[in-house]
Amino acid sequence: MSLLNISFVILIVIGLLLFVYGLQKNSQLSMFFGGVAFLSPIFYFIGWTSFLPLIAPIALVISYFGKKKINLT
Repeated sequence: MSLLNISFVILIVIGLLLFVYGLQKNSQLSMFFGGVAFLSPIFYFIGWTSFLPLIAPIALVISYFGKKKINLT
């Protein structure tokens, strides 16, 4: 296994932990960065490098839907 693959696996784990932390703390920014860190290596591993520019909007949508709605009434 190359050093690049090992670092990508570590990045996937860190991204997943950051996403879960953002879910617990209701932090959309943490969920966004966790989603980016999680999705980027996965898209690289499956060979979708041409879709890498779409990771930020996908992570933004996931973090928006993952954020809990606060009801003011």
